[in-house]
Amino acid sequence: MAPRAMELDPRSLVISSVLSAVLLGSVSILFAALSGSRRIIGAWGRAMLVLGLGLLGLGMRDLIPLWLSAVVGNLLILAAIVLAMRALRVFTGSEPRDMLSWLLLGLLSLLLLYFTEVQPSDVGRTIAISVGLCAVTWRAAWLLHRGAPPECRLSSRVTEYVFWGVAAITAARIVGTLLRPPPSSLAAEPLNEAVYLFYSGFIIVSTLSVMWMEIESLQAELVRSARFDALTGMQNRGTFLGEFEREVSRCARGSPGFSLAIFDLDRFKNLNDQYGHPFGDQVLKAFASVLSADIRKHDTVGRYGGEEFALLMPSTGKDTALRVAERVRRDLEARGIVVNGKRVELTVSGGVATYGVDGEDWDTLLSAADRALYAAKNSGRNRIIAVGATPAEAVTA
Repeated sequence: MAPRAMELDPRSLVISSVLSAVLLGSVSILFAALSGSRRIIGAWGRAMLVLGLGLLGLGMRDLIPLWLSAVVGNLLILAAIVLAMRALRVFTGSEPRDMLSWLLLGLLSLLLLYFTEVQPSDVGRTIAISVGLCAVTWRAAWLLHRGAPPECRLSSRVTEYVFWGVAAITAARIVGTLLRPPPSSLAAEPLNEAVYLFYSGFIIVSTLSVMWMEIESLQAELVRSARFDALTGMQNRGTFLGEFEREVSRCARGSPGFSLAIFDLDRFKNLNDQYGHPFGDQVLKAFASVLSADIRKHDTVGRYGGEEFALLMPSTGKDTALRVAERVRRDLEARGIVVNGKRVELTVSGGVATYGVDGEDWDTLLSAADRALYAAKNSGRNRIIAVGATPAEAVTA
């Protein structure tokens, strides 16, 4: 039989995969350490090191005991993919625990032991490990297909397709092994060569695509931190001012006027001094939650600074704006907050101003809303006052 034009030694391909897994795994862990990343790349790097260890055992077949190579080596390979999928589950916000995959790993260990010690069969071991790999990689691909984070959808899709590819080539290996069993899993057969070559590519391409996911996620977080307040998740002052200017521009093109409400938590400094700053953070988040629940879909809220929040209400006159602001005040008062088993009352004061009536730009409208806010504070707090109204006309409980 004439030799094939090109032969690839499966054992050499496995050893090259070991080197790729160790190198890329180490680089991933180093990248995670240097960047302070807590998302995916560090856990992925550790999974690649486990994969490299398993592949090393597989590549040393005939040089080490068969149980160490065929059983432990293959189990480490599948465990590495399960660990990689766990990293993906954490990244996508899914439940990290995956009992199904670990149960599959336990069942596979029994099958490998059976086909090694009880009824030795290289074909049986190949089918068993291939079924396990196919199942786990299929589940990893489906996880990314179903739950790819919006901020890194493209990189997640690439990683997803890589896992689909591994599942497909592993399924082809199962069929090929059943139809034409090779002498051994490391025999120089076209199917073995194709499989190990593809697995080597998987290590490189999947790690690069996961790094891409990590970088896209970091970029999205930088954008969020530049636009939103880290504590409350609301727009920061700069972003809110941008929304204000856009609303002014719409009014200049003929859209109805809008209203602005400024809220200030009552006695916030006293709460901080009495219960501590962590409690103060809880208060800010509680008020942000109330605001988010009470505003309308087209309204915009932002943390203006400290314990002050701003509410922009497009196409809204003063009367409606007062009702919206009053709903916020009333709901915060009803909610309160519990600390050390004791309910602490929370109240807020607010001032409302309307564009075109109380001011024509940010400075004048904010000044008008601030004057109304201070009037609410000075008249007893826990009330909403509109520009032009007297304290006696304040909206209170």
